[in-house]
Amino acid sequence: MALMFIFLFGLIVFGDAAFVDTLGKCSLKDEECTKSLINNALNEISSTGIPELDIPPVDPIALKNVSVTVLGLVDITLLEGQAKGVKTCKFSSIKIDLEKEIGGYEFTCDIDIEGKYKVFSESPLIKNLLGGTTVHGEGNGKVQLEKLQISMKFPVYAQKRDDGEIYMKCDYSKIKYDYQILGKTKFYADNLFLGEQEASKLVTTFLNENWKFVMDTFGRSFFDKAMDIFYSYTSKFFGTVPAKHYLTDDFTSIAKP
Repeated sequence: MALMFIFLFGLIVFGDAAFVDTLGKCSLKDEECTKSLINNALNEISSTGIPELDIPPVDPIALKNVSVTVLGLVDITLLEGQAKGVKTCKFSSIKIDLEKEIGGYEFTCDIDIEGKYKVFSESPLIKNLLGGTTVHGEGNGKVQLEKLQISMKFPVYAQKRDDGEIYMKCDYSKIKYDYQILGKTKFYADNLFLGEQEASKLVTTFLNENWKFVMDTFGRSFFDKAMDIFYSYTSKFFGTVPAKHYLTDDFTSIAKP
């Protein structure tokens, strides 16, 4: 759930044509222009969203009933909460080559996720790590991700459709991504139990002292969930807005069905 904000690249670049036109257009060969466009747009829409597309504000992002099973060991649900910090995201690399049909980008953010959670585990591994019987709880929790860096690569090509327009088409099933925490990760939770014993402080202390191990070992389950949301948003925008509304390049010679 930590990366719900990741859909923003698609939202900003492939969103409503009128909105993009107010920001100007870029060539895919001009990376500095593209980075500036994205970073500026992120600040502009963070608190307002894009009303004409029924897109809500993206900082904070409302989260509700987001469930993740971590390596088959722990079931975690964010019942209701929010993610803050999307407007801090800075794109350091945006590279899309439609002739080679490959794209990629990298950005870094400071993100806070907080809200009401529910957790349960009776995994022997978790029991050994924390010294309890079952791990369970339902209360308030918070995760702070300092300098979260995301890098992605994906296949993408220029698609010409029956309407005569050219669109950017991405194969979401082949997207590859990686993440790392360049700063630190901090955890907070209350009403967390080991068996019948209230152990919020014990568990959060363990998580905070071993945050790198925790994120390296268990973090991808949360990022995979975030990617599902990324796909659902970007597919909508890729599929509805012709490339001419946000790019200056002419892709006629390389476009295919």
